[in-house]
Amino acid sequence: MAGTIGGFGVIFKIDVSSTLTAVTYLLEGEIPKQKKFIADATPQNATGGYTVRVASGKRSLESFKVTLGWDSDEATHAAVLAAFDAETAVNCSVITPGTDETIAFSAHIEEISRLPDPEGAYKAEVMVTPTGAPTIT
Repeated sequence: MAGTIGGFGVIFKIDVSSTLTAVTYLLEGEIPKQKKFIADATPQNATGGYTVRVASGKRSLESFKVTLGWDSDEATHAAVLAAFDAETAVNCSVITPGTDETIAFSAHIEEISRLPDPEGAYKAEVMVTPTGAPTIT
């Protein structure tokens, strides 16, 4: 039944040598939200003084965070670092749990926050900022 799968099992992929590859040690992953920009177009004679809104035509795939068990020597983590150092966007995708939906997009790696934990694994939170139109299948 569609829509009944839990959140465990999100897959985040990044371009490694021209191949989208699942990032290893993904501890937590968000699914990027889609946003439609709405503009205020309220005239002075708006009925009852209520706000009138119109679609601006602009849309966005919003930034999202993934948390990794960090190993900078691991190939997909090295790809995250390379994408952070690059000035151009890298190809990425997010696959929802149960592989029901794939969201493919170009993105910038905007932030990498390393999180040392004396009682747990070394982690990194990575902020992924999509650019352009996604392909959703």
